[in-house]
Amino acid sequence: MLKYGGEYTIKLPREEVWKFITDPNKVVPCIPDLIESNIEGDNRFQAIVKVGVGPVRGKFKLDCELSPIEPGTAMAMPIKGGGMGSGVEMNAEVKLSDTDDGTLLKWECEGAISGPIASLGGRLIDNQAKKIIQQVFENLEKAFASV
Repeated sequence: MLKYGGEYTIKLPREEVWKFITDPNKVVPCIPDLIESNIEGDNRFQAIVKVGVGPVRGKFKLDCELSPIEPGTAMAMPIKGGGMGSGVEMNAEVKLSDTDDGTLLKWECEGAISGPIASLGGRLIDNQAKKIIQQVFENLEKAFASV
């Protein structure tokens, strides 16, 4: 089981951040290496992304959902999918709180990978996961700056 977490401050009111992170039309463009997406409703979408871990390269198709736990404060984002004979299952949770500078966004993510990619070794997968997470938050920060 892979586990990651972090936090950062967004210089916007919590209500604006909440509207953004619960809108698939805003979240989807922040996904790194996005090839194609299909928004299936107010809170569901599919994404096809380029995946590269060590020598293995290909595409993953992901089913994602933006699920409020406590409206305005906490959200879950389960992600399931796979490709190239491998599978991924993750659950991310985001919690928002007010700060003097705007909104504190805390996040945690747990995930499991199966198949040939899982056999590449924890360090390769861990490094790639950290890189993707960093890209997601860089993309979010750029998107929030334009709100």
